[in-house]
Amino acid sequence: MPRRGSSPLAFGVFGVLAMTFTAVVVIAALNGSDEAEVPAGPGTGPIATKNAELPPAKGVETTPPSFGPPPKLNLGSLGDAEIALAARKTLGVDLRYMRRSDTTARLKRNPLYGTGTMRPTACRAPRPSTRPGDMLNYLNAVTGCLDRAWSGKFSQAGAVFLAPRRVYWSRPGRGPCGTYPNPGAAAYYCPSNRGMYIGLSHLVQQTGRIDPAANHVPYLSVLAHEYGHHVQSMAGIGGAWWWEVSNKSKAAQDAHSRRSELQAQCLAGVFVRTVRTPLGVTSARWNDVLRMEYSRGDDQNGLGLRDHGSGDHYAGWLHQGWRYARVGYCNTWAVPASQVS
Repeated sequence: MPRRGSSPLAFGVFGVLAMTFTAVVVIAALNGSDEAEVPAGPGTGPIATKNAELPPAKGVETTPPSFGPPPKLNLGSLGDAEIALAARKTLGVDLRYMRRSDTTARLKRNPLYGTGTMRPTACRAPRPSTRPGDMLNYLNAVTGCLDRAWSGKFSQAGAVFLAPRRVYWSRPGRGPCGTYPNPGAAAYYCPSNRGMYIGLSHLVQQTGRIDPAANHVPYLSVLAHEYGHHVQSMAGIGGAWWWEVSNKSKAAQDAHSRRSELQAQCLAGVFVRTVRTPLGVTSARWNDVLRMEYSRGDDQNGLGLRDHGSGDHYAGWLHQGWRYARVGYCNTWAVPASQVS
């Protein structure tokens, strides 16, 4: 999705505002009000990536929406004492802890948006195959690269980052978010235990049976998407969006779900762009991924659901992240509904 065609916002402005936001969070935590909560999250089930299917027709083109960068952050003003308090903070702020009144700030003005471009990530990974052991080695290697890349972004934002749990399974089992394999999901993220659940053989079966030895990028994209949900969870975005709509209509919940899923797509694209050279993400392989992601859109898969976004947007936001590699351009919470339909 051509999303970064507009002039980028100055990093300095984001940096100052990110520090300001940090102060807001610190002060909120110190107040100890009744509104203070433990880490928030849907908790009732996994955030699932739908089954991947090959596109039904040839020549499908993705037409991502066009839009500019998110508006300038406006967190209000703080006094010198509060800013000094934030500056003296030696540990990062844990963005998962928030009050219900903080949800809009977490979604639309998150400190991660001010961290600029994600620089190329040094990453080495063996080529996967249909053998579970080879897939396990690949997933573990790339997850290590994801850990380094995203921990760096949280460090820039002055926020706490904890790596996700890796549940890369070969036998069915049960976790806090239910049993796995999860019906209708190639992989899923469970906020309750920060777990990424991926079946080593199940993933190949559910990803159109694409030979991972011939093109590993679809598997890289799925992994980076689930990791994107972990990034959202650690940034407080996962809990914030659920708080906003947990007691609202199914339509409202689906609308927020689409923004969440499309943001995870964009965050995946950001990371994949940074490892394109060491992991051999060629244009041809990337286009194959975009065609696959297009086929997984709500309007393409015949499931009748409206919780992940149209094919155009599901592929488009992934490409948006790829094109610009800037977290701030993944702010799906600040764009019109038409761009996340």
